[in-house]
Amino acid sequence: MSLWQGVLDSIAQNMEIWLGVCLALHLLWVLVLMLLLVKTRSLSRRLQRLTAGTTGASLERVLMDHLARVEEVDTRQRQIDRRVSALEAQIPLCIQHVGLVRYDAFEDVGGQQSFSLAMLDAQQNGMILTSVYSRSDVRVYAKAIRQGQPSHPLSEEELQALRNALSSA
Repeated sequence: MSLWQGVLDSIAQNMEIWLGVCLALHLLWVLVLMLLLVKTRSLSRRLQRLTAGTTGASLERVLMDHLARVEEVDTRQRQIDRRVSALEAQIPLCIQHVGLVRYDAFEDVGGQQSFSLAMLDAQQNGMILTSVYSRSDVRVYAKAIRQGQPSHPLSEEELQALRNALSSA
């Protein structure tokens, strides 16, 4: 008896088992194919969402367009960063501290129409603007302030406005 004859005899005697094994393998193969089909459809839907609105453009074209938009945003961000840096450099030179004192300069005038206004930047440079109101006229005076020190002698109201501005830091 040859080897092939022995195998064929074994298959003939166990035909039902061999058919069961073949059926099980066939069902397993169908299951694998169904899983692959589901996965393929899922990937197809994801690709359609990725390329939506491109009127049939290739994925490469979509990615190139996206890259161009990213580069444009990056360029604009760098421009904004430069502008913000320039503005931040100017902030110390802007008025940051203000002190205001209102008063009656003369006994015959009420309503505290006169005032002294101190305006200083971050380095305590700026000015004091004083307006003195009387029944017959209004006078305005300006005095420079450098590093918190006045360029001219100050009245009591101007000194108070300067102290108010310096304490607002």
